[in-house]
Amino acid sequence: MTESAFRGAVEEILGAPRGSLRDTDTRDTVENWSSIADVQLFTLITGEFGIEPDEEILGAESIGDLTHVLAERRVFEA
Repeated sequence: MTESAFRGAVEEILGAPRGSLRDTDTRDTVENWSSIADVQLFTLITGEFGIEPDEEILGAESIGDLTHVLAERRVFEA
């Protein structure tokens, strides 16, 4: 999965229009970012990348934080 496809999947989970999420968006700025969305996000990460959510992933507070943590682990396809 590319980073762009990941962002698209996150937008779908959060019910956000395509291309609307910013790196600075958090649970406080995205209306549909709930605990259920968290479970869906972690399921996506586990299913696509084979990574169990750990302290670093769970601690990501923004879209940019989460994407950065995953990029550092080199999970995105080129």
